Amino acid sequence: MGVFNSQSRKLVRELEKEAGKGPFDHWAYIRLNALETIGLTSLGIDFTDLNLSTQYLEAVDIVLSTLIERIAKFWWHSPYTFAFSKLKKKQDAVIKILHNMSNTVIQKRKSELTGNICSERSVIPGTKFKAFLDLVLELSAEKGAFNDREIREQVDTMIVAGHDTSANVLMCTMILLGSYPEAQDKAFAEIQEVLGDGDRDVEKPDLSKLVYLEAVLKESMRMFPIGPVLIRKLDKDVELKNCTLSAGMSCALFLFAVHKHPMWGPDVHEFKPERWLEPGRLPDNPNAFAAFSLGRRMCIGKNYALMSMKTTIAHVIRNYRITADHTKLKLKVDMMLKPADGYYISIEKRT
Repeated sequence: MGVFNSQSRKLVRELEKEAGKGPFDHWAYIRLNALETIGLTSLGIDFTDLNLSTQYLEAVDIVLSTLIERIAKFWWHSPYTFAFSKLKKKQDAVIKILHNMSNTVIQKRKSELTGNICSERSVIPGTKFKAFLDLVLELSAEKGAFNDREIREQVDTMIVAGHDTSANVLMCTMILLGSYPEAQDKAFAEIQEVLGDGDRDVEKPDLSKLVYLEAVLKESMRMFPIGPVLIRKLDKDVELKNCTLSAGMSCALFLFAVHKHPMWGPDVHEFKPERWLEPGRLPDNPNAFAAFSLGRRMCIGKNYALMSMKTTIAHVIRNYRITADHTKLKLKVDMMLKPADGYYISIEKRT
């Protein structure tokens, strides 16, 4: 919680330069902050110390855009035709950059652990925890559980999956709160009731009391599922109403359709956080909400993400009133749900 609070306060300070100046794209602020947070909590690394933040984000964007381009052009689906394309050369060059950055992070942390600089790192004063990367490196050194390539893959997964998803949810949530002032007022009132009028940190016991704020986040993820498509390879035949999907096929599940299915009720297209506070209003099907994926491959960082996002939103909302218009948000096809023209909000400092 110490890192979450420290990073949330840093974001509040960064946003202050935009207060009272009209609409601005808050994506860069939130995304960079989310990357730094995942670095501190999961890797025990401060990206700002390594001057890697901006480079890493740019490289990730290029890799994801090349993947989308390949998906869109069927003649590149075959690995044989793709191998001779300019896009493959571009992708390989950027992946090499990402691997070099990940290796830099791993080697720095490995050197610190080998030199006993810190086996348990206190990143934020008063905070002591063992980062995920430390555990992986220790298992590798003591039991040979992972080789260097596997460690790098774990780091890449944590960084890419951990920061972009949370950042996008926060973006959409702020836009929706800015578009629905009644919901924002309810969230602010709850934050004031739980945290008081002061400026104290959000503590772990507080999170379970921020029930409306969690409902806001879940409704935001229902309205705008960040991973709009889930793809699974079927290990057995699946019988549907009009056809049977054969084992071995790849199946795409469109979450926009699932989250906007009539089973959610006549107000399915409306932003209603209250539906999450009334169990009778939720669909009977437990798979109706799949923002964190489904089944055995469900997001392992669900609880981490909710803790981080609730802390961030609580700090932002108690410091700023947000104004936005979600009807102007135009989306584009990407690996994750993203706007075609940026995320725009206006903020005013609360007195």
